[in-house]
Amino acid sequence: MKVIDSSALTKYLTKEENWQKIEEFIKEGCATLDLAIKETANALIKKTLKKEVDAQTAKEIIFHLSRIVKIVPQEEQFPKAMEIATKHKITIYDALFIALASNTNQPLLTSDRKQAETSKQYGVTTILV
Repeated sequence: MKVIDSSALTKYLTKEENWQKIEEFIKEGCATLDLAIKETANALIKKTLKKEVDAQTAKEIIFHLSRIVKIVPQEEQFPKAMEIATKHKITIYDALFIALASNTNQPLLTSDRKQAETSKQYGVTTILV
């Protein structure tokens, strides 16, 4: 099972460029943090305002998210995530996904280049899509 962050999850759900690559991993099984629900919902709201996604579709995506990926609580990841965020000057949001991947020895699936580079410093296999 791979850890998928909000950037890759949003790319997949809204069928952005290269979304098909992510679909293969989703079918194999992915886990994400409960934080991703909020971040994905926020991205969907922005896309709704730009008329890229209709409001009903956005609501359905969020409602069914737990059927697409396994949702994991973020609390246990905070100690390591705070260390990562401080040391590498990245957001706690990105650091939480790195911490989950590191703590579970799972690869990280992301569309965020800086996050991918940072995660490698923690021995995390990173798939940049």
